[in-house]
Amino acid sequence: MLHDHGFLRELVAMKDEMGVVSLYVDAGPRVDPGIRPAWEIRLRDDLAAIRARVSAWPERVRRATVLEHLEALEPEIARLVDPASPGLGRALFAPVCTGEIHRTSLQVPVGTCAVLESTAYVRPMIAAMATSAPAGVAVVSRDGVRLIDYRYGMAEDVYRSSYELDSDDWREMRGPGRAGTERRSSAHHERFRRRAEESLVRYLQGIAPEISNRMGALRWADVLLVGDPRLTSTLAEALRPLDLIQVDRVISDGPAGDVVSRVSAELVAVRVRRDTALVRRVVDTARSGGRAVLGLGQTLALLNEGRVDCLLIDENGRWRGARGPDGFLYPAEQVPHGTVTTDEPDLGERMIERALESGAEVTVVHAGAAGALAAYDGVGALLRW
Repeated sequence: MLHDHGFLRELVAMKDEMGVVSLYVDAGPRVDPGIRPAWEIRLRDDLAAIRARVSAWPERVRRATVLEHLEALEPEIARLVDPASPGLGRALFAPVCTGEIHRTSLQVPVGTCAVLESTAYVRPMIAAMATSAPAGVAVVSRDGVRLIDYRYGMAEDVYRSSYELDSDDWREMRGPGRAGTERRSSAHHERFRRRAEESLVRYLQGIAPEISNRMGALRWADVLLVGDPRLTSTLAEALRPLDLIQVDRVISDGPAGDVVSRVSAELVAVRVRRDTALVRRVVDTARSGGRAVLGLGQTLALLNEGRVDCLLIDENGRWRGARGPDGFLYPAEQVPHGTVTTDEPDLGERMIERALESGAEVTVVHAGAAGALAAYDGVGALLRW
């Protein structure tokens, strides 16, 4: 399944007046076959709370319909919490009235919870996707270049190119008519070294267009060039103007997942750097009177008008607010006088929904990059106009 903003927009389009059941679970191996795992206990507790809330509803038909739906979901819930099922982070979305079941999984944590609302609950999914957005790891060595695609916890080899020294250079090193001779002059060695280096540079420059095309096709948010800095610098120069991060580390060959795990700290750091740059852009643009806003009140006002192009929210932010009869969202303390509103205890979820519904991008900002947003309620946006 392709996890992108299109996928998220499909989720927020999932609406049901009776309710949409959204289930998330972080699964792991069962330690004791006779004991329910902790994640299942947490999910069951949330489901019990939902059943208790629904049982108190006064509308008999709605109450019975939702409770029957929850009961009918039991086989799906059992599958969701089964340690043998695929995926570390799993999610299930089930509108009450349609009987549809939408399942997905990632290889990164999504949290464990059960939610019943009129729309699918997407914040855990978009937050998990932000932690592991598509990235590329290019391992550069004297043996060639290896590209690894890493997204949402899964690592996969997507390209390998092997380098071999030109045969003419090899003969030059050995010397004409001197096969097997170990004695070579220092001038001979230096000449060969220069020719070998020049050959390697030509090789890296020659494969740069192919690598650039693959990077574009895979839509990597970040790219690490890993290896000897003399080699990564050469390839980085050939790939200009692409924005690449060089990691001075020689990594031995191995499974793609093992390679990515060895640069996991660098992948987090580059996400923080990317988010920091975006936050700085929004702050600077807003302060200079450009197409950007800061703070909950202004951002909500322009979300209501459909003018937001990219919404930024602090990953640890929590907001309360209200919804008007026209669907407009307001901060809790800024409801227009005389407007009848409904309380929105999870305004962050509503902001995400509104942005995605209008075709805007949403960036969940890493806590390490959100400092400049702290003075503005942890919220900001780039605008369309």
